[in-house]
Amino acid sequence: MMRYMLTLLSAFTIQVSFSQAFINGNFENNSANNTDQINLSNEALNAMLPGVTAFGSYGDVDIIKSASYGGSGAQDKSWYIALTGGGTDIVALTLTTPLVAGKTYSISFYDRKTNGYVANPIQIGFSETNTNFGTIIYTSPDAPADNVWTQRTFTFTAQHQGQYITVQMPGGGISEWVNIDNFVFNNTKCGEVLFIQSSETTITKGSSTSFTVSGGTSYTWNNSETLNASTGNSVIATPLVNTIYTVSSMQTGCPTLTATIAIIVKEPIRKDTVVAKIILPKDTPQVKQQHLKFNRKKLNGRKLLIQETVNVTESTIKLLVWDKNRVDGDVVSIYVNGQLIKENLEVTGTKKEIIVHLQMGSNFIVMEAINLGRVPPNTAAISINNGTRHKLTTLISDLKKSGTVEIVYNPDAVAVR
Repeated sequence: MMRYMLTLLSAFTIQVSFSQAFINGNFENNSANNTDQINLSNEALNAMLPGVTAFGSYGDVDIIKSASYGGSGAQDKSWYIALTGGGTDIVALTLTTPLVAGKTYSISFYDRKTNGYVANPIQIGFSETNTNFGTIIYTSPDAPADNVWTQRTFTFTAQHQGQYITVQMPGGGISEWVNIDNFVFNNTKCGEVLFIQSSETTITKGSSTSFTVSGGTSYTWNNSETLNASTGNSVIATPLVNTIYTVSSMQTGCPTLTATIAIIVKEPIRKDTVVAKIILPKDTPQVKQQHLKFNRKKLNGRKLLIQETVNVTESTIKLLVWDKNRVDGDVVSIYVNGQLIKENLEVTGTKKEIIVHLQMGSNFIVMEAINLGRVPPNTAAISINNGTRHKLTTLISDLKKSGTVEIVYNPDAVAVR
């Protein structure tokens, strides 16, 4: 009985030691009325942002939702804040409970430079009050990247039972700006699960499929010889045989997380064309079989990789094209059945609508990369909606291969291949 009670006590102690969190670390709880709030005084900021206290010498903090001040909006959900340098802006982020003196903690956050402004390394403090910077516990090793969110992670040992993490950009002055977002304690991630999303789980030999993993903080893949990268949350696999891929995520103070996905590889059909044969209902007047031919191997000299097949029953669909991850300057041209319908489309965080009229049977939407952006390969999220069904996929292209989605239009019959 005594051993049982000690076990319960130990479990409770571990839970408490991991219970710290930021009250408003991603700045989503605010009264900004859904519009950017620029150059707020300390008093105005403190009234609008619970759990955050501004006490800089000038007071010029911004609460921002739009993509006008960094190119891609918030790193987490909808909102982020911006600070000026040289102590003119300093904020204290309140924790749910005081830290325990002598314990080691790991914190991560994101910073970003706004195009056209100078930004310097961020400095983090630990304080017992929300009007004093306290003890310096971290300084970023380099300046924020231009228009790209960079994750910063650090560990420190609490020297007292403070309840405030303070943030400033010590370099520069009132004319320098930096964006910050998504402050979290990494040890709260213990017990999470990794999820792998695949564009295809069955592919033709020589084709590729893309993986996107979530649930951890950094990722390492096995079977890297058939991947375009051995690390990262988004990779492309080109296996020649049936293959099981495993991804792992190591986190400070937590067990390593793992997840697996199996890819089935089929031998290719030795033909240059695909024939989609549509059988109409018997009671349809003038019954006849319709055939659609399309060269699915290449377009403009580039190999076509069919990454998704979607069946629809309407002749008109709506496409939404955008970048749901990092906006890095990707530009694409979009073809439908070999016909150019959108040229040099810049893929941004804003969804761009395209109406497509389908022909009976198989239709091929090809996304041709004009460039590789700042982070190859060229990727774009595409949403397919025909009024009754919604399908989201990610097309991946480079300068040799074009991501393709096959849309099979058949209003009242079963497609026979």
